[in-house]
This record gives sequence, C-alpha cells and structure tokens, in this order.
Amino acid sequence: MQTETLKVLSAGAVEPGLVAAARAYEQKGGLRVDIDWATTPTIRRRLEAGERADVLVVPAAAADDFIAAGRVDATTRLRIGAVGVGVAVRSGDAAPDIASPEAFVRALLAAESVIFTRATSGIYVESLLERLGLYAELLPRITRFTTGPEMIDHLIHSRGHVLCMGAIVELLMFVDKGIAYVGALPGPLQQRTAYDAVAMAAADPEHARAFLRHLDLPDSRVLFTACGVETT
Repeated sequence: MQTETLKVLSAGAVEPGLVAAARAYEQKGGLRVDIDWATTPTIRRRLEAGERADVLVVPAAAADDFIAAGRVDATTRLRIGAVGVGVAVRSGDAAPDIASPEAFVRALLAAESVIFTRATSGIYVESLLERLGLYAELLPRITRFTTGPEMIDHLIHSRGHVLCMGAIVELLMFVDKGIAYVGALPGPLQQRTAYDAVAMAAADPEHARAFLRHLDLPDSRVLFTACGVETT
C-alpha cells in the first residue's frame, strides 16, 4: 500500500542515530519518516496484537523470531550495529570505580539505589546481577522502569547515591542534561546487543527497501557511530 509516510517501529537504544539518519533521508527527497519508540517486549506485544509498520529496528534475537514467524521480510535484514551497557550517576554525584568486575561489584553494593529498565539492556542487567549472586541482596534497592527516558528522568530528580545502568547510547543522550556518564560495564561483564533493521512482510517494499538502503550508506553509519553505536 502506497503511503506518504514511512512508519518505523524501533527500540530506543539506537534513537539518536536513527533520528539523524531519518532526517537526512527526508532531506534527500525520501518519504517523511514517522518513528515510534518502544521497548522490545512492547514491540513483540504490539505485533502479536496485529500492529503493522513499514520497518522494524529491533535486537537481532527479536528479528530472528519475527523472521521465523513470517512477520518480516528476511531478505531486507540490515545490521545497524551493536550497543553495549553502561553506567551513569546523577550530575554532581561522585563517579564510582567500575574499571574491573570487582570494583563494579563494590560500586553496586555501595549504592543506595540501583536502577535499570525492563527493556533489552535491563533484561541483561537483571541476569547479570543474578549471575553475580547479588540480585537478592540488591532487590530492596532496585527500581525498574518501562523505558529509558523514564529511568533517566528518575535519576535526574533522585536523591542519594543512585547507580543507573542502561544502553550506552541512551545514557550518552543525557550527558550534561542532569546525568554523568561513568563508563561501560567492565569487559568480562559487558554484553553488546546487535540491532537490525528489517522491513515488515506487509510493508510497501519499494519505500521500505529504499529507507533500508539509506541506512546502509557510509554517511548514515557515521551518524550511528557518532552516538555510540558500534557499527564495525
């Protein structure tokens, strides 16, 4: 079905790069790009309820599932890049040492509050805390949020020593806006989630493919790299 607007349903971890790439696409004469942001669990529920979009931007594991279910066109799949998990604190708060797994554990135990989301990064953080044997001990201090912006807003307006963990790209968006970025999780504890763009099976193939080709251009990849997405 032809449309004057290209609908993109995307996870938030690649937001600044995708927004910049979409605006560049429009300026080059492409369709207006309407991006709807949601966590991956929410995207799954919305698609199961029958919602449609032209292009999805989701973690690779979710793309695998959508391909298996016949919801997307596997031939259009494009790897955007990978996003790691980082740590942030409120601006003005002392930055903890997270240079090693041992230091990171000490930082967690010293925090008055530990926050993360129910999105992809938060799901990993929860599993990491369980693997480290810290989840039960920290549970009274843990608060989870549906989205990254909700978590960041809480951090900015919080009190006490709060340790925030989330997708590096999302954290960097708010540096000098109320939060301070401490750094990435130490190497042995890090997980980088790959994100793919793919056209839905019922999408307008011409316009969806044109947008995906645009995302694969070197100029577009520079935009993703600039905001913290690892594209190589």
